[in-house]
Amino acid sequence: MSKKLLQLSLLALCSNYAIANEDATGVILSAGSNHFIFDSSRTVRDENDLYLGFGYQFNSHWSVEVEYTDLSDIQTKNLLHVDGEFTGLTGNYRFNPRGTDSWFLRFGAGNYSSSVNDLDGSAIKFGLGYDVAISPKASFVIGSDLHMVNEFTDADFMPYVGLKYFFGGTQKSTPVQQKMPPKPKELDGDNDGVVDRLDRCPSTPAGASVDSNGCEIDSDKDGVVDSKDSCANTPAGAKVDSKGCRLMLKENVSIALNVKFANNSDLVSDEFASEIGKVASFMREYPDTKVTIEGHTDSRGAAAYNQQLSQKRADAVKNYLIQNFNIDASRVNAIGYGEAKPIADNNTADGRATNRRVQAEIQTTVTKAQ
Repeated sequence: MSKKLLQLSLLALCSNYAIANEDATGVILSAGSNHFIFDSSRTVRDENDLYLGFGYQFNSHWSVEVEYTDLSDIQTKNLLHVDGEFTGLTGNYRFNPRGTDSWFLRFGAGNYSSSVNDLDGSAIKFGLGYDVAISPKASFVIGSDLHMVNEFTDADFMPYVGLKYFFGGTQKSTPVQQKMPPKPKELDGDNDGVVDRLDRCPSTPAGASVDSNGCEIDSDKDGVVDSKDSCANTPAGAKVDSKGCRLMLKENVSIALNVKFANNSDLVSDEFASEIGKVASFMREYPDTKVTIEGHTDSRGAAAYNQQLSQKRADAVKNYLIQNFNIDASRVNAIGYGEAKPIADNNTADGRATNRRVQAEIQTTVTKAQ
């Protein structure tokens, strides 16, 4: 019977170890005083003794422990004095983690050894106790065990008090996933979808469409944002008013061009590009305008030749304006007037130089854009 009890006890302890987690904590030593209250049918009297214990803490809740008590000088009921000992193996479960106050349960097996037949044999142990933490490693314990002996016919009680101390080892614990604090929400003062840190236009009106910089969109790029633009899709470069509407000329404009030609030549030199560019810029600002390039000569030479030469020079400036400044050909005309329209005296060198000129006449038929 004793072998079966020990096998059952060891099986229970192995089960405890299996269900405990794998986080071993370390060795435990215990010592204290116990009092054996023997079953009334026993031939021995109650006994006070000291016990020693050695155990191992598997985790915060489960441990196993071997205890030994030297039952020296036991007195029998017929006043004989005999020696004996008790050895027990228990599995312990505490309800709160080690290092805190906690109730605990014990169960396992033990063995009495004595020269008295009535105090020799195996026992099944059950116990209840309370553990008071003195420090993270030391504690005070108080409890009582029940020993079922002689095939459960006799019941011995063993109340006890003692101390426990934990040696070494650090309980392994599952790392706690550190939650990163949420990033503070960046401010968007004008609620345009672009945070203030990136917003180059921090006071856009509510509901306005903005670009990645938080600035209102100017779809036709006329300098007036869409929310204030009353005339969408104005031509690129057109001069507009504060509402984004085109400004129109109210009268014809004449632009004198300081373009000079070599003698008897109609080739336009690139050095006069900026002069011709003034006409191109003006026409972009006023997309509804048209221009007439007028060519003029002085009175020297045959009139027919001068007429032909002035036309070639006017055509040369016209083509330069179209090809180099992308002005639509339908907006440019060229006329050669020869010597017919002098503006200075052809009898002097200075007068003749003034009369040899190219002139741009800007025209429009619309007075105001709505």
